[in-house]
Amino acid sequence: MVDDQFERIGINLSPETPAPPAMSASGITRRDDGPVAVLVIDRPQVRNAIDTATMAALEAAVRGIAVEPEVRVIVITGAGDVAFSAGGDMREMQGMTPLGADQVMAVWQTGLDAIERSPKPVIAAVNGFAYGGGTELALACHIRVASSTARFGQTEIAHDHIPGGGGTQRLPRIIPLGLAYEHLLLGDPISAEQALAWGLVNHVWAPSALMDETLALARRIAARAPVAVRYTLDAVREGLAMPLSGGLRLERALASLVLESGAAHDGFEAFFGRRGGSRRDDQTGD
Repeated sequence: MVDDQFERIGINLSPETPAPPAMSASGITRRDDGPVAVLVIDRPQVRNAIDTATMAALEAAVRGIAVEPEVRVIVITGAGDVAFSAGGDMREMQGMTPLGADQVMAVWQTGLDAIERSPKPVIAAVNGFAYGGGTELALACHIRVASSTARFGQTEIAHDHIPGGGGTQRLPRIIPLGLAYEHLLLGDPISAEQALAWGLVNHVWAPSALMDETLALARRIAARAPVAVRYTLDAVREGLAMPLSGGLRLERALASLVLESGAAHDGFEAFFGRRGGSRRDDQTGD
């Protein structure tokens, strides 16, 4: 059960806690704030634990937003103020065969890959604890921010298993290798301030300010030219999988393509004072 895994790492989630509102049918709800789509993991009855249906719904939402020109940035957060996500819904894994478990982890890896490869920036607004798959979801996002009450943890080893949604692969690519090894081998949760010191998150804000500050950051990114934003994401993501020399060639090629966009032309003209700072605001840049 979900509560059991928290008791093993010293967190008491009392069964007397009042029942939260009913969760959404898909496990994911959406609200839009101008050019920003906010996706909420809405399963508070299980501390926003994610089963395969919820992961599939999250993947579908991210892929759908990718083709919505009016949306420029995606924010992912959890319902309520207790949990971003308790991770994978362990009830789903209970009693599974190795083949069944592999199929569940394949759904997770496919969904998180869709987030990581989104052509629009994805920000994780971590509003409470993010354990196991909750941390893995945050790791797949391009930017992570947190409330001061947030806690992170690849806690799988405390339950005698290992991550299956990318934790052993993404964490060492984001924080120093030695810290990643230590965290993965101990499974001890860390505070938001520790996550900030490690470079796991970019900002830590008060819980009451988290969403306002996150949306302000998202709107600033949304104001940038979409073509330049998309190719920047491509250059970083694909370049990290290459030797530096290959990454530099990729950057050069993408930069040359972006220079042909209308938005880039407008940017140069604005820089030289020919358009008084006015820029084209479209998806193609033509």
